[in-house]
Parts: sequence; C-alpha cells; structure tokens
Amino acid sequence: MTALGLIPIPSWRDILDILFLTLVTYHLYVWFRESRALRVLIGLAVLGGIYSLAKLWGLFLTTRVFQILWQVLLILLLILFQSEIRQVLEKVSPLRFLRTRRPTIQRAFAEKLARVVFDLAAEKTGALIVIARDDNPAEFIHSGQTIMALPEPALIKSIFNRQAPVHDGAVVISQDRLTQMGGILPLSEKENLPEHYGTRHRAALGLSERTDAVCLVVSEERSEVSTVADGELKTWETSEALGTQLIAWLGVPDSPAPALKDFMKGAFIENWRHKLGALGVVIVAWFVLASQQDVNISIAAPIQYVNLSHQMALDQRSAKTVNLKLSGRRNSVRALKEQDVRVQVDLKRLSAGNHLIKLAAKNIDLPLGVKVESVTPQEIRVILKPPQPGTDNLMQFK
Repeated sequence: MTALGLIPIPSWRDILDILFLTLVTYHLYVWFRESRALRVLIGLAVLGGIYSLAKLWGLFLTTRVFQILWQVLLILLLILFQSEIRQVLEKVSPLRFLRTRRPTIQRAFAEKLARVVFDLAAEKTGALIVIARDDNPAEFIHSGQTIMALPEPALIKSIFNRQAPVHDGAVVISQDRLTQMGGILPLSEKENLPEHYGTRHRAALGLSERTDAVCLVVSEERSEVSTVADGELKTWETSEALGTQLIAWLGVPDSPAPALKDFMKGAFIENWRHKLGALGVVIVAWFVLASQQDVNISIAAPIQYVNLSHQMALDQRSAKTVNLKLSGRRNSVRALKEQDVRVQVDLKRLSAGNHLIKLAAKNIDLPLGVKVESVTPQEIRVILKPPQPGTDNLMQFK
C-alpha cells in the first residue's frame, strides 16, 4: 500500500459532515470568543492534550488523576456555563423561527421615545430603557418595582431624575406599557469593550446576550445615546435616525427577501479568516479521526479451488462465490481491491461425489488490518467427478 493509500478520501457524506461541523464550530467561536467561555474551552483543550500524551506514554498516575478530574469538571462546567449553554440551545431551537413577531410599539411612540432619550442626553441624565420583544426578560431583571403605566415622556424623565430613588436602574417597556422601573440587569462578561463604557452599557449588553430585547442607553458623562440589540452596540447622532431604527426593530417592516449576492457575501466573505480557520480545524480533526474509524463493507469474493487431482473434474454446479462482510480501519478498507481478497479451498484428498466444505479463517486471505466479520454461506457445496472427454461442465481452477 502506498503512502497516498493511507490518506482517507472523503465521500459526499463526509463533505456534508465537514461543512456542517464547520458551521457549528464557527458559530460556537463567535458566541464564545468575547466571554470567559472561550478561555475555559482552550484550557480544556490543553488539558485534553496533556491527558492524551500521558495515556500514550503510559503515565499511570497522571492518567488516573485526569480520569477522575474529567468527571468533576463535567459537573462544574454545567454549573458555571449554564447561561451560555442555554443561549446556544435557544439559538438552535427551531421554535424561534416559528414565532410571528407582533408590533410592540407604534411609529408615533417610537419617534417620541427617540426624542425623549436625546432630551435626557442633552440634560446629561443617564438612562437605561429596555423594550421587550418576543422573549420575556423578566427572569433576568432583579429588584426594581413593578408598575403598569403609559410610557409618557414626562414619566420617563421623572424616573431617571437624579433625585429619584430608582434612577440608577432600568425601566422595562412591554406592549406599549411601562411595566418595571429600577431593575437590575445582568452584566456582560465581554472583555474587549472600550473603557469609557460604564455599567449601563455592560448591563444592556448582558441582557441582549440573553434575550432579544432592545436596550436604549444614555450616557450622562458624554451625553451620548446608544442602542444594544442582538448583542451589538451602536451610537446614534440624531433622534430621527434612531426612531426609524426602532420601527425596524420593534415593528413589522416590509423587508425584501435577501439577494443572492448579499447571501453569498455574508456566508463566505464576512469574517472569512475565522470561517477558514474553523474549516481548517474541522478538516484536520476529520483526517485524524477518519483514519482511525472502523468501517464495514460487503463483497462477493470468488472461490479459488487448489490442489485438485488430475483424476478429478470440478462440476460447474459447485459454489463459485461467497459473500464476505469485512471490517477494518477506514484507510485499509478503502484501499482494498478485489484481487486482494482470496478465498481458497483445498481439494486435496477429496474423492468423487458431493462434498460440503465448511469455510474457516484459514480459507480467506486478507491484507493486514482487515478482518472477516461473517461469511455467507458458511458451508459450500463442491461436486467432483471423473473427467469425461467432450463435456463442457467443468470449472476453471488453480
């Protein structure tokens, strides 16, 4: 077998497998790269490499300690990263695509709300406003006071007045109603945020990472209005532009179907380095694991009769082939050729007549690394008779 024969050749199923895992790997990287989860995953990969080397070199004590450590780590990871695991499961849930988004605010209210936050920014008054969409953010918002009121500009300004007891918290707007004030939001764990972003920005990002809510943030230090939606933070210059975007986020815009050019750009060009890196990781993992994979194949192998006496002839009604189910490492089985499989039956010392010969492992010659799982039939019929001049019912043999 040549060196090229040892390289596994992917089938169309393997290509689909690689592409799917590349997609999963890339999105997992995007979700985790800005949080502590990525660092922990890298640490686990390093520990996994140390464990593999210890097992390969026969370091008994180190291997034993790591086996116990993995059991404890699995439980700890489920506890520490329950929020991240939940986010991933929610993102891949098909139910999120079946929901029909209902309008949460009207155009007039969106424009009014945009003017309110810019008025607060002009007054150097900090504010944090949460607008719920499909997800209910209540389980992630702690403390605060439950209210039920119309979100009038005067009321919103009075809540965020520096003298108000709840001005440091967030207000929640759901279905055109102000439902909570003074709420405490979970902080984001992203590490690459600019230093001038304070607690309000981190709180808005933290809630956006867990729900689909839209957050409006007013910075009292810089008189700046920002929005956080789908985990992305953006700063706005005018209330008109913000009002238009709020309608797009919270209403039901007539968005046209994405063009093929935009789809191809988003799928292959954007973040192409990260996508290419994910593809490379998956391909390397596939080549390493595929060569170690055990596969099964079934073939019909011809029977070669040997050591037939010159005083005997082999009748054509004798068995010609047997079905073999073979198994072995992927590269060994894929490189297997028909001439590499030989089923030999020794006819030495057999007399004329019908014979049932039970096949055994010694009858089957296979390359190294390939073994026989089953033989069908296990017994073959061999008919021998004295040769007769002029007959054509004889089989070829070695």
